[in-house]
Amino acid sequence: MNYPGSNVEIKLYSPLTLADGSKLEKVTMREPLVRDRIEYVKRPGSDAEKEIGMLADLCGMNVEDVYQLTAADYYQLEAAWNNFLLPPGERQKATSDKP
Repeated sequence: MNYPGSNVEIKLYSPLTLADGSKLEKVTMREPLVRDRIEYVKRPGSDAEKEIGMLADLCGMNVEDVYQLTAADYYQLEAAWNNFLLPPGERQKATSDKP
């Protein structure tokens, strides 16, 4: 499916080794849609589990990979999500503290 809106690239502070042995060094989060919010509400589990599932969907990741992220990298996903909730003109530009 082709999604409207914008995307943000997030550089991981700690690259993730995936099940196939490849390294994930950055993820791209797409702008959330109303459909994503509906899927969040329908998803089983705690609020934290629902959030992890939604962020995984927005980043094209599977939930198990999100569970393996460091807290700092997970916070980057949360920050990107929260930034998408702002009107486009008020959103912060993507930056990374990583050299």
